Amino acid sequence: MALEQEIQQSSFASEQAKLIVNLIYSYNILKGRIMDELKDYGLTMQQFNVLRIVKGAGSEGVTTSEIRDRMLDKMSDASRMVDRLVAMELLEKNRYKEDRRLFHIELTEKGNDLITSLVRDSLIEQIAAGVSNKNAQQLNELLDDFRASIS
Repeated sequence: MALEQEIQQSSFASEQAKLIVNLIYSYNILKGRIMDELKDYGLTMQQFNVLRIVKGAGSEGVTTSEIRDRMLDKMSDASRMVDRLVAMELLEKNRYKEDRRLFHIELTEKGNDLITSLVRDSLIEQIAAGVSNKNAQQLNELLDDFRASIS
């Protein structure tokens, strides 16, 4: 359905104005779907993102500041998020021997099983399953160009 019908607005000041509204509206729908999927696992989007980052770091783990730098939502408090995931027994953090101020963050077995299951079941990917690979690639390129133009 066209954006105009979805939000019951007949016109926009420009195509660029429509683009911004369309991105915000689409993001909110996407966020709601992802939150619904993760709710069954007791995770927020930000917590899933932290687990994804730590999983991607591999066996060497990652520091809290590296997590902060890689977060999709830059407003999230990475330290607090890590502490919650430690309390949920999904992550463990250990002080670096070389620098006692830094923590080495790794997945626990439970955390690894959970993130592996989420990835294997492709819960997040299923949301975009109706978009062809060609269209997904084109949209990814357009979004990359858009981000570059506003950075």
